[in-house]
Amino acid sequence: MTLILDDTLVPRCAKLGPGISIKHDHSQKANRPTFLNSQCWVTLALVVRVRLGSALTLPIRSWLLEESGQRGKLWVARQLMDSIQGHVKGVRLLIDAWFMRSKLILPLLEQQVRIIGQVRRDTALFLPPEPEPKRRGRKRKYGRRINAEVLEALPVQAMELMLYGTVQRIRVRSVLAVARFLKGLPVRAVWCEMFLSDHTWSRPRLILATETDLSAPQVVEMYAERWGIEPLFHNLKRWWGVANLWQQSKAALELWMQIRSTAYALTQLLALQLWESFPLMALAPWRKGAMITAGLFGQSLRMQFIEQSGATALATSCFPCFATRLPKPVRGTS
Repeated sequence: MTLILDDTLVPRCAKLGPGISIKHDHSQKANRPTFLNSQCWVTLALVVRVRLGSALTLPIRSWLLEESGQRGKLWVARQLMDSIQGHVKGVRLLIDAWFMRSKLILPLLEQQVRIIGQVRRDTALFLPPEPEPKRRGRKRKYGRRINAEVLEALPVQAMELMLYGTVQRIRVRSVLAVARFLKGLPVRAVWCEMFLSDHTWSRPRLILATETDLSAPQVVEMYAERWGIEPLFHNLKRWWGVANLWQQSKAALELWMQIRSTAYALTQLLALQLWESFPLMALAPWRKGAMITAGLFGQSLRMQFIEQSGATALATSCFPCFATRLPKPVRGTS
């Protein structure tokens, strides 16, 4: 099972509200300031394999980061991972460079969680120590440091892989290394470069995997699945109304966020499992032969609920006695 852990900012105009404060925007998007008045959500998502070998990202739970206090994103990430412990086994977690900290990774490794994440290119990595004769004192933990000279001496492997929805031409260097920030833990280090449209190679990205038996292409392909959480954030904020949640308490806001995320995941799963039996000709006959998507399932569900509510309103207006048989709404709900 592959999970993704990442955070996103939801810009706000209001100055007061749960989790609203001035935060640094790491995305560096065009026409956007470096610091935003926003809310920060940390989301745990699941990667599901779908038709034609592609991957689908579904939200599991989102946690609103508080505007003050000592409970930062690393603490929230630990709580999200602890919430699923005991329910799933064999978890592989994909994270970006911000979450690649020993404070988060080392406790997860004790829980048999496998980690693949990107780190800074200047991260202190060392070769495993060479065998040495017996001597007094403890054994060496680190060998020679991997610097630019050692990196240039590594063999280069060129290939073409399906990454980010298209075939990418890449070249990688890989070595079994020891990470100092992980207290000497052996990792698979992969330096990946992509061939750009201007016929140049991108700067190398350093990816670390705690599974040392993985090959370099496997590490790159698995980490590329982390990008699926970016369109997930886009869809939740723009099409599923997360940017319009204005609840005044943190508990109510997180509850509505969970309702929106569950609805999004439900339509995606329906499109994944029931696409063959979807009544496309009854709903949209002009789209004959089109792919059955989650949007079509959402439209179908919306029409069914609207028809049911419209029928109930018509029966109540025409036959007042019918209203006495309907269950009374609970106070505080609509």
